Amino acid sequence: MARFYNRRVKIRQFKEGDLVLRLFKASKPKKQDKLNPKCEGPYRVRRVIGSGTYELEELSRIAIKHTWLVIYLKRYYN
Repeated sequence: MARFYNRRVKIRQFKEGDLVLRLFKASKPKKQDKLNPKCEGPYRVRRVIGSGTYELEELSRIAIKHTWLVIYLKRYYN
């Protein structure tokens, strides 16, 4: 059963300097509506802390206080 599950999992990893979007599930907006955006950003990965944990910064090089798990991030394609 675990082998079947692991075969279908898509692994997401980011490198320093990659652009990502942050999902709103992490920051809990006050009112969830289907017309509201699902992500905010783009942000740049400032540092890879551990397996699946990242520090982010805004594009203007201002660091964001908290660390973020990979499940709350999505790659930004421009």
